[in-house]
Amino acid sequence: MKTASIKYVSAYLPENVVFNQQIEDKISLNGKGINHGLLEKLFGSYTRRVASDGTQVSDLASEAGRVVISANKDVVIDLLIFAAASSDLIEPATANIVQAKLGLTCPVMDIKNACNSFVSAIQVSSAFIESGMYENILIVCGEKLGEVINYSPLNNEDFKRYISGYSLGDAGAAMLVGTGGSDIIYQKFRTWGEHWRLCTVEGGGSMAYRDDSKYYFQSDSGRLKTIFRDQAPEFLNECLNEAGWKRGDIDCVVSHQISSTTTDQIAGCIGIPASKFVNTFAKYGNTAAATIPLALNEAIEIGKLKKGDRLVLLGLGAGVSLSVQLVEW
Repeated sequence: MKTASIKYVSAYLPENVVFNQQIEDKISLNGKGINHGLLEKLFGSYTRRVASDGTQVSDLASEAGRVVISANKDVVIDLLIFAAASSDLIEPATANIVQAKLGLTCPVMDIKNACNSFVSAIQVSSAFIESGMYENILIVCGEKLGEVINYSPLNNEDFKRYISGYSLGDAGAAMLVGTGGSDIIYQKFRTWGEHWRLCTVEGGGSMAYRDDSKYYFQSDSGRLKTIFRDQAPEFLNECLNEAGWKRGDIDCVVSHQISSTTTDQIAGCIGIPASKFVNTFAKYGNTAAATIPLALNEAIEIGKLKKGDRLVLLGLGAGVSLSVQLVEW
């Protein structure tokens, strides 16, 4: 059987850099503002990138995808997957729009699994590659999250529900999955669906299709952190044991990030030094499903990830879901 591999990674960041104070100035809590410095204190963020009003999710994904295509001119893309929490439309799949913008003729599909959308697409792509159904799959992601931020909470309870949204940022990312690159040697996902209510955007689906008040990102960050803290160490132990890896074998960890302390907290829970993690939150905030490929691209660019290294991709998503993917770079 073929072994699926990561052949190329790219990221796209909107030019517009937004600082915490600009976000804080937009928040009106029951008609009053909030203190400057609160977001840095809560999240450890400094800036994030924000796409212009006329930019679509598919534009962010397409920009990242073009980089991959340009760098791999001899590769024929035979499947395109759009994987993100965001989308251009409910119907059709955003992948169709990206396909048109990139000028591709291959089959397309969307994969949606909250912040684990991109890593879920890696798992699906690997199965397609290893089965022989496809040879080169382009995964693209675009996250434009400003529309789901509620800047006008009515009271303190509202503010607590919506506060995580003030850390959100925009980004695009892309990855070419095929053979002959960095081998994906192990993958495992696990979901605790009973906790789905802890992190939601309810509007747009059958639950609240026309309720304008439901089109905002809300979460119970404390309970989510507790679940991840309780479940992640045992889950990672299970994965490493099944793959025959030891913690000392790991050279680099790229994880989802919901604050600047996420990587330190995960490191403490799972017993891997924080120095092996790639932390991008302070610069880019929480970019949902684009976070892992964005951080992976940065690890490559700054030389933190080198040929022969052992890499862990650690996904954390609403739902609640965890994933571990082990890669020999």
